[in-house]
Amino acid sequence: MAAAWPGAAPLTNPDTWGRDLKIVCVEKANIERSGAVAQGLYAINCYMGMHWNENQPEDHVRYARNDLMGLVREDLGYDIARHVDATVHKFEEWGLPIMKDPKTGRYQREGKWQIMIHGESYKPIVAEAARKAASDVYNRIMVTHLLMDSKRPKRVAGAVGFNVRTGDFYVFHAKAVIV
Repeated sequence: MAAAWPGAAPLTNPDTWGRDLKIVCVEKANIERSGAVAQGLYAINCYMGMHWNENQPEDHVRYARNDLMGLVREDLGYDIARHVDATVHKFEEWGLPIMKDPKTGRYQREGKWQIMIHGESYKPIVAEAARKAASDVYNRIMVTHLLMDSKRPKRVAGAVGFNVRTGDFYVFHAKAVIV
């Protein structure tokens, strides 16, 4: 079972990831147009541009450290920064229109980290990738409680919830849960 959230789909390759797994996506609205980015985005807020040597992961770690007054897990920030470009490229492969400078072919920037996109199609693109990766997608299910494993008390073993339109009750059992 996995929750749908903005940006989750790039973590998977819907063509190959999870082929031998049963993946269930449970969303409280509809993955096609839910959440804070449902009306679209005008920018992706972090793109390193390592291909063109614009920024490196160390640059983003330094930025985060300064911005957050030192309260940052630098190892996690570094890991995120080193993978973000590949995620953006995957979005472009899936059909997200990214604005480019006609002279250089580089992504058009707004500031040091942001790149400009035509993001009205962002959520449908993410939804399509989620549908390809998941065995089942349940829309409009409000998860109310996580189910704990009876043998391992700190391990989540599933969830329960209701369809927000029909009131139908759902029980999801899982070997792994991502919230």
